[in-house]
Amino acid sequence: MEDFTNPRFVKPQTAKQSLGFGVIDLLCEQQSYHSSLTKRAIKMKIAQVTKYFYPHSGGIETHVFGICNGFIERGHKVLIFTSNEPWTKRRERLYGMRIFRSSIFFTLFNGPFAPGIFIDLMKEDYDLIHLHLPDPFNSIFALIASKLRKKPLIVTYHADIIKDKRRHKPFKFFYKFFLNCVLNNARKIIATSPNYVEGSNVLKRFKNKVEIVPNFVYIGRFNPRLKGAGIVSLYSLERKRIILFLGRLVPYKGVEYLIKAFKKVKDKIKDSALIIAGDGPLKGELKKLSQDLQIDDVLFVSVTEEDLPQYYAACDVFVLPSVTRQEAFGIALLEAMACGKPVIATNIGGMPYVVNGAGIIVEPKDINALSSAILKILQNDKLSKELGRKARARVEKEFNQDLVTEKILKIYRSFRYW
Repeated sequence: MEDFTNPRFVKPQTAKQSLGFGVIDLLCEQQSYHSSLTKRAIKMKIAQVTKYFYPHSGGIETHVFGICNGFIERGHKVLIFTSNEPWTKRRERLYGMRIFRSSIFFTLFNGPFAPGIFIDLMKEDYDLIHLHLPDPFNSIFALIASKLRKKPLIVTYHADIIKDKRRHKPFKFFYKFFLNCVLNNARKIIATSPNYVEGSNVLKRFKNKVEIVPNFVYIGRFNPRLKGAGIVSLYSLERKRIILFLGRLVPYKGVEYLIKAFKKVKDKIKDSALIIAGDGPLKGELKKLSQDLQIDDVLFVSVTEEDLPQYYAACDVFVLPSVTRQEAFGIALLEAMACGKPVIATNIGGMPYVVNGAGIIVEPKDINALSSAILKILQNDKLSKELGRKARARVEKEFNQDLVTEKILKIYRSFRYW
């Protein structure tokens, strides 16, 4: 699918208004009044280094744009150093952010080589560098610039690079060497969940400098008051129990296991339907699988960014059946939980941390466990409502934009006087 994963971009004032539920006052948390005033008065120039940025789509782009919105709201200056694409301007101001884009010479293993980023990092004025990994080439540029400019380097380690041994062997030594250099020299490493740290051979070696700061969701845009009647009517699902998957149709998402599990569900609940919302290289193969299994009521749909909340609102249960650690966090889980929906996820990456009792966790590739979990929710309205309430409460408490922004600023402030 082309655009359903577009970053959930909103203007700064809109982002602030979106926090319609459970707004948390964090600025004075566990601080003295004097200390709080001092820290609020500090205004920083923050350099963000990321391989792609708005309007490029993706989870990291969503995260970077969101936290930068929060920084701008609080009076800080933000500079974005990223790669350029044909449809983007090389230099622009966007919602208060200064964006510096550099031409891509080539791309290797999804890492754009854009040396102009290093030149821009050496020219511009800022207080610290925040690098977002994985990003093989920009990590080198950010490290060298931080050393030459004597600026603190903070790293968010979004995910391991999952290597195909045959294709990546020549690249493995190069990346491992420079990744170790970057992480050794980073003042702090931000990870999105403790589960991911424990499962990462890379992060476990740097636990002494790791801070946990999760991803976030716009809890005003995704909320339990939304109605999915339009989606239900569009696909004539008025009398169906709806199971939803939303994501790219790629191998690590494990959608084939969901389709096979749905066949078992369909045998027990005839009025159930499965919506697979998304596109990707496996779409044709997955359609053929559902046809070969002779399963009715499997709908493959493409979703626009604007319609995302309505799809979550329309479903009775959301399922993310991922099978590898490429699913480091699962932002779609947060969106479904924010809408007050019961969720089912696999014991992969940071997803158990995200769910944490507000849904059901099953082992990856376990078709029987997955079908049983779906049936458990669809056949028990009381459990479904209870999990939905817990999901919304967890998102409000742990994954709202204000909370995540303040946690990152707290890390920045600890290096303000170096």
